[in-house]
Amino acid sequence: MWSRCSARCCQRTSRGQMGAAAEQFNRCGIRAGGELQFRRLLATKTPTRGKWRGRFRLAFYGAAAGGFLVLGTLAAKNRRHRDRISALEKSWPEEVGKKQKLVVLGSGWGAMSLLRQLDPGLYDIHVVSPRNYFLFTPLLPSVTVGTVEARSIAAPIRKLLQRSHGDLAHYYEAEGVLIDADKKVVRCRDTSGVVGDVSSFDLPFDQLVVAVGSRTSTFNTPGVDKHAHFIKEIPDAQNIRTKIMDNIETAYLPGQTEEEQRRLLHTVVVGGGPTGIEFAAELRDFLLEDLSKLYPSIADKLAISVVQSRGHVLNTYDAEIGKYTESEFEKHRSKINVITGARVVEVGEKTLTIFDKSSKTKTPVPYGLCIWSGGNAPQDLVASFAKDLPQQTNRHGLVTDDFLRVKGAANVFALGDCQTNDTSVLTSQAEKLFKEADVNGDGHLSYEEFSVLMDKAQKMYPHVNVFFATAKEALGDSVFASADKNKDNQLDFGEFQQLLKKVDSELTSLPATAAVANQQGEYLGSLLNKSVLTTGIADGSAPFRYRYMGSFAYVGDNKAVLQVPIFGAMKGWWTMLLWRAFYFSSLSSWRTRLLVGYDWSKAYVLGRDTSRL
Repeated sequence: MWSRCSARCCQRTSRGQMGAAAEQFNRCGIRAGGELQFRRLLATKTPTRGKWRGRFRLAFYGAAAGGFLVLGTLAAKNRRHRDRISALEKSWPEEVGKKQKLVVLGSGWGAMSLLRQLDPGLYDIHVVSPRNYFLFTPLLPSVTVGTVEARSIAAPIRKLLQRSHGDLAHYYEAEGVLIDADKKVVRCRDTSGVVGDVSSFDLPFDQLVVAVGSRTSTFNTPGVDKHAHFIKEIPDAQNIRTKIMDNIETAYLPGQTEEEQRRLLHTVVVGGGPTGIEFAAELRDFLLEDLSKLYPSIADKLAISVVQSRGHVLNTYDAEIGKYTESEFEKHRSKINVITGARVVEVGEKTLTIFDKSSKTKTPVPYGLCIWSGGNAPQDLVASFAKDLPQQTNRHGLVTDDFLRVKGAANVFALGDCQTNDTSVLTSQAEKLFKEADVNGDGHLSYEEFSVLMDKAQKMYPHVNVFFATAKEALGDSVFASADKNKDNQLDFGEFQQLLKKVDSELTSLPATAAVANQQGEYLGSLLNKSVLTTGIADGSAPFRYRYMGSFAYVGDNKAVLQVPIFGAMKGWWTMLLWRAFYFSSLSSWRTRLLVGYDWSKAYVLGRDTSRL
């Protein structure tokens, strides 16, 4: 039928012109029933423009309805939370004397996670910290070069407390200097620049949570405290940013010798862990994307070196990730020089000394900026408190049990970098792991069975990587042979268990990461919610178990690496997108998310700010 119709009538597909199209259709000599047939065919043919317009309208209305639903749900939840807090605030003066006083020392990941998890009104909460903001530490290396501004990753403690507990929690800008566990009192002191008539006070407690973090360990290396820079707090990052620009501007002065220019423009990063690697990557991006354009005459003299005592950088990650990072650092004209198997033994004003462990030689290296990102050491408060407790024999931090209770001190808990434990992760699962590895069921592990198990364990437990990196330096590849005491080329259960004890000896503490402190805070908050009416731990409470979810590290040039259980190593530019998405979602508020998103966009479009403020 359509073949007998002219093109004009077939092209009239607008529903508003259907009558005119039908009239033209009849003039084509089609029988009387043709108009009805035409109308039916026309009704089934939706115009292309109208089709997409309808779909777009439907999608828009659906998204709007979904957005209003989500916002309404969040608003209602927030309103219920505020109403609950308001009701508690009205009855609080009468109830405060009946509540247990919970004192929290610190304002880091562990402390803030705990306070978010605690139900409002259960405790009389008092927070003590010399830092009146929560710092999103994973993005601190970005602050050193201006990719992210300092205030974008800081959230005021009082605002966070107000959101979770209203006026039911109190904050004091002071530092805990002494803990008396017997008298249940914390001595606090005002360490700010402004001191009033009262500069110290005693704060009694019923429950105490120590979450004061740690300080950077210098390993008693001469000159580190005086000449090196750390990356722990916002003032550290700001000082590094100022130092970088000072060195560059000084090197650019007329008459400056080439030797002095190269010294000033040489940055040495001591430590190949995530913090040191991310700082080196951020600095290399800064040099390539911004400084090389503003200082073209000295751009070729800018240099970065990373000194790592182990065989490769990021040694707690998969070995493949370490090799990939080193290969990325070798790219571009401003490559990063990675020095492995070496350590810095002295830091002078203009020169540091590197000791090569294989050749046993010392080499002086001129530098303009030294970044020290070594291990962790306990804060003075933690060290003095541990000395008063006979059960505290670990010099890395406060030893706790599986419920995060400090051994030797009743009603005292510890979280985060200031906490350590004696639990054995692998040894406690020795029998299960042995059965899984013993594929043929002969009661012994061959070298092949052992290798398969250890490859799997290295993906699941970061400290296994540390053990094998250390063992290979001491034993080469003979880890299996050293465990095979009777030299029968196989391991029985006893030999296997002794090896796992050696592996677990590397786990002197859980990784000093934000993820660990965050999980500990959530666990302890839930535990204290259950135990508010008891004098100890509530019956049926499960012990704390760290869930390793993976580790990110930015390696520069818009690329990142990711170590995750089961899947192992991931790397590349798309991993960087995951890195940014994860950190963006983990920020403490929408204010910080908006600020960080703006900073990233500003740095990408306009470049980083090189002003020396």
